[in-house]
Amino acid sequence: MYLEISVVILSVAFLLIAALSIPLLIQIWRTAKSITATLNLLNQSLPGILKNLDEITANINKATYAANNQIESISLVVRRVQGVLELFLDFEQILRESLRLPFFKTIKTATAALKGVRVFLDVFRSSR
Repeated sequence: MYLEISVVILSVAFLLIAALSIPLLIQIWRTAKSITATLNLLNQSLPGILKNLDEITANINKATYAANNQIESISLVVRRVQGVLELFLDFEQILRESLRLPFFKTIKTATAALKGVRVFLDVFRSSR
């Protein structure tokens, strides 16, 4: 008698578990169908997406190459300008060093003295 009651209780429990798992199985089946539809849609649109990515990558590579070329040409111009500026600075240094020579100092002093004599003579003549 205990065996028959325990078999009945186990059967009822198994039927309850089976009945309660039916909605879960139906939801899993619906989810699998929607995943299949989404996967089919992705498989159809994925080649176009990959083609667009390839085009975008090619355009970015071209833009990067063009930017690198422009930067290189600007850098060449800047180097040339630096060379010219260094040449002018070297020329200025040479002029400063040459102006420090006694010959140029003598010429500078002589021109100042001549200017002073000229001013003196102008003042001397005008005072009469």
